[in-house]
Parts: sequence; C-alpha cells; structure tokens
Amino acid sequence: MDWATYRKGFGFTGSDFFLGLERIHRITSLQRFELYIHLVAVNGSTYNARYDDFKISDEDSGYKLSLGKFSGTINEDAMRYHENMKFTTFDRDNDIGDGNCAVLLNSGWWFTKCYNCNLNAPYGPHLVWYKRNPLKEAKMLIRPKRSDEEVSN
Repeated sequence: MDWATYRKGFGFTGSDFFLGLERIHRITSLQRFELYIHLVAVNGSTYNARYDDFKISDEDSGYKLSLGKFSGTINEDAMRYHENMKFTTFDRDNDIGDGNCAVLLNSGWWFTKCYNCNLNAPYGPHLVWYKRNPLKEAKMLIRPKRSDEEVSN
C-alpha cells in the first residue's frame, strides 16, 4: 500500500485494520496514550508488550514513532529499534537501510534497517516480533494513559 493509504487508514475492524497515520497522530497529540500490543505466536502462545507514552509526529515530520517506557510479558523490546524512525511505504522510503524496506517486506512500517518487528506485514514470514518469533496475529491498541491517582482509586 502507498503513503496515502497508510495516511488515511484501511480495512475493517475485526480483520486486517489500520486506523491511519493521520488519525493516530491527531489522537496521540491530544494527551498521553499507552500502546498495548497483543501477540499470538504461530504455536498459539500469547504475549503482550506495553509502552507508556506512545505517539507519532505529524506528516511533515514523517509520522515519527515515539514509545515511552516498555513493559510486558515478552522479554524483547523489539519496537525500540524503530523509535524515532519515520514511517516508510513503497512510495516514500524513509528507512536508513539499503533499498526500500517496505518494498522488500511488502508492508509499511517505522523501518530502520529493516526491522526487529513488523506488525503490519501480511501473515507470513515477515509478521514477527524480534525476528525470531513468527506470529499469526498482532494487535496494536491505544488508550489514554491513566494517572497514578486514577490507578489507585
């Protein structure tokens, strides 16, 4: 998919769905959000990863990724490799690798050289968390970050 498609969003809830870079930017610029990532491995094991201050920059800045502090049931902080990277699509190469990672991997993502994780990949060998964990499902969910006061009540 091209830059305009990732910017606008695509798909249907309940299946392959991407909210859209512009919507994600607008939502995450309003207040602090946390990112929850739900992963299902090919063998059926489930894992999660959380980032406590998720946001992406505006389009002029390439929808650059910012994460905050990591926690979760999976050991590897695979998204950290992509922090501060601009989003890359086949028609807008913002990665720092040789060639265009989006073309090579058939998906848009915050690629570096190319990836430690790629949660926008079609099901197959490139849908992974930290390269060695093949996945059959990945969900990225955001919600407003609750303050410590709200958590204790």
